[in-house]
Amino acid sequence: MKCWIFFIIMLSLPFVGVQAEEQVQTNETSVVLFHGQELLTVSRVSSVSADTRAETLQHRIKRQAKSPLVDTENFTIHHDNDLKVSVIMSGTEILCTVWEADAEHHDVPREKLAEHWCNKIEKGIEQHRKDYTSDAIVKDSIFAAIATVVFLIIWFVIRLLCRKEVKIIERKFSGQKMFKLLDGDSVVTINGTIVQFARFITMAWVFIFYLDLVLSFFPWTFNFSARLFKMVSAPAIHFSHSFIENLPNLFALLVIGVFVHFTLSGLKHIFLQIGEGKVRIKGFYRDWADQTYRLVRIGVIVFAAVLAFPFIPGSSSPAFKGISIFMGVLLSLGSTSAVGNVVAGLVLTYMRPFVSNDFVEISGLRGTVVSRGTFSTRLKTPTNEIISIPNASVSTNHIINFSRMTEKGGVNVGTAVTIGYDVPWRTVHELLIAAAKGVPDVLETPPPKVLQLSLDDFYVKYRLIVTTKHPERRFHMRSNLHQNIQDNFSKAGVEILSPHYQSDRNGEASTIPDVGAQNAKRDD
Repeated sequence: MKCWIFFIIMLSLPFVGVQAEEQVQTNETSVVLFHGQELLTVSRVSSVSADTRAETLQHRIKRQAKSPLVDTENFTIHHDNDLKVSVIMSGTEILCTVWEADAEHHDVPREKLAEHWCNKIEKGIEQHRKDYTSDAIVKDSIFAAIATVVFLIIWFVIRLLCRKEVKIIERKFSGQKMFKLLDGDSVVTINGTIVQFARFITMAWVFIFYLDLVLSFFPWTFNFSARLFKMVSAPAIHFSHSFIENLPNLFALLVIGVFVHFTLSGLKHIFLQIGEGKVRIKGFYRDWADQTYRLVRIGVIVFAAVLAFPFIPGSSSPAFKGISIFMGVLLSLGSTSAVGNVVAGLVLTYMRPFVSNDFVEISGLRGTVVSRGTFSTRLKTPTNEIISIPNASVSTNHIINFSRMTEKGGVNVGTAVTIGYDVPWRTVHELLIAAAKGVPDVLETPPPKVLQLSLDDFYVKYRLIVTTKHPERRFHMRSNLHQNIQDNFSKAGVEILSPHYQSDRNGEASTIPDVGAQNAKRDD
């Protein structure tokens, strides 16, 4: 009888060696699921994988459970110490084999493990048959209906509580001004988003538990229920274990973050005092404070990142390293111009060709410096336009700082007129100088002066030069100069004529406007 049994074993497992020395034991194991529970855990034997053994055993147990001719009291166990195997038999049919690899995995003798497996298989089959009776199915249907009602009640309660919470927050904070960067409406919006997310997560978990519970009531879905619960709970359990294991690292990251926060707060206060002139350092200009603080802040953050990197969860994984390399290459390829502007901004900061509120000319563009940022410099033109110029363009072009000239006597502003040879040059000088004296923002010292630039064929070209401390107002000054020149020359009876018009004169009346008549008409 024993020889016949093991002859069947050899036919069913031809790839398993008959000698115990030929069995290769590994740590590979697989769980046998039957009727919604983990029934057995089998190991790999020789070239037969654990998954193959588990699948074969599961089919055999199902076939035994569904057969009305099988009686669990007829299960027997046969041991063979020569082959080092125990066989669980159902009549004359092999149900399960227990090898030394299984015994070593469970750390119990093979004979006791075979008896334990036989008892579990008997109980599993008996429970399977009980659950497939009509009374059990009716009872399970009632339990499923009760679970459905409870689920609907929980869903309604959670929805009601979330709505009430949102209404309370909206009634309390809507339209209120709380903080500088956060008002009541923002609080209401953020709260609504958080509540909606929390409700979604909660209901998702409640639905999963409800579905798993309902599926576990019916024998047809026992196995799927067990797999579903394991599939959903495994990530949560893994995350919880990872979170607990990384608590020391998270605490280290928190300490580094607090250190960086207070360090940057202290440095910001110091450089703010320097920028306001309350703290003076010899050779360190006030306008350097903001840019220097940015450089120091970058250095502190980089140093903190180097310290924090080993404590970041997953920092040693190949995926994290690959993403870091990819982001580094991406930044190096795509930020060439940005880095150039940053470096140019640093050069402009410490060279100090201009500071804020200086009136400058850069690449032919004139305006008042509004700000010098990390990437660009902004000018406000006399026509009230804002122009942004990349710092790289600013550093590679010539810069004229008119405001620096005002510190050494002022900036010259001039205009030119052409007068015929019939007017004495001394008269023209007197009229031009008189026109300059009535213009706002013109300095008395140095006094205005007139230059004779050229003696052309039909006229003499004169240039009036005045000095001012406000170069940003030069457009208005020129306009006032032109008005006064026109008025003064009109009163003196001197025509400002172009050479072509002068050469075409044939006795026509003078083109000098009657200033007195215009004033009288204006008074009327």
